[in-house]
Amino acid sequence: MGYYPVFLELAARPVLVIGGGRVAAEKLPRLVDAGADVTILAEELSAEVRAYVDGGLVMWRQHAYEPGDLAGFELVFIANDDGAANDAIAADARELWIWVNAADDPARCDFILPAVAQRGPISIATTTGGSSPALARWLREQMEAFLSDEVAALAELLADVRSELRAGDAACAATCVRAGVPPPLLCVECPRRIPAERWQLAIDEELRALLRGGDRAGARARLDRALAGDLPAVPA
Repeated sequence: MGYYPVFLELAARPVLVIGGGRVAAEKLPRLVDAGADVTILAEELSAEVRAYVDGGLVMWRQHAYEPGDLAGFELVFIANDDGAANDAIAADARELWIWVNAADDPARCDFILPAVAQRGPISIATTTGGSSPALARWLREQMEAFLSDEVAALAELLADVRSELRAGDAACAATCVRAGVPPPLLCVECPRRIPAERWQLAIDEELRALLRGGDRAGARARLDRALAGDLPAVPA
């Protein structure tokens, strides 16, 4: 296997889930949260899947798979246990260059789904390459414990500051005769450029302690000073 880790942008992209039972119900929450345009293809639905249909979150085609059903979709999730049908679905999808995921069936997968721990804007994905679901779950639980309120607050603070700095960078580059066409926005020698190492050093114990204590304003002030190079970092 040659898996390459990646996060896909699924907002408004057409996704087909084949099957209406327990496995389909497990796939739907993250697909819907990602904003995918999801269609269920199944003759019958479990109560959990039907709730998504009744709530207008997904569409439902009420019949078994037939050739031609994949047209117009960009991803296909096979969520049933009919081996012969799944062979045909996977073959049809690959002829159309559509990526396929088949639950618990790596041989029919073009991609696999990692175990994901999520908190606020942070997602940590872990995988064992399909070799050990138990270990993948254990790793996810360890990552969920790591993603504390402090870490989520740190992510939000860093994102806010970076967004503001990038806006300033764009304004600076727009009037700078040395700047190239974005990206990159700034010249290597630009005094606005903050070295990557300075960002890392700014995430020190004192900054995290302020966030732990709920002092967002104090944390922001310390981060601003650290990025400007005005104070030494406290070792992590």
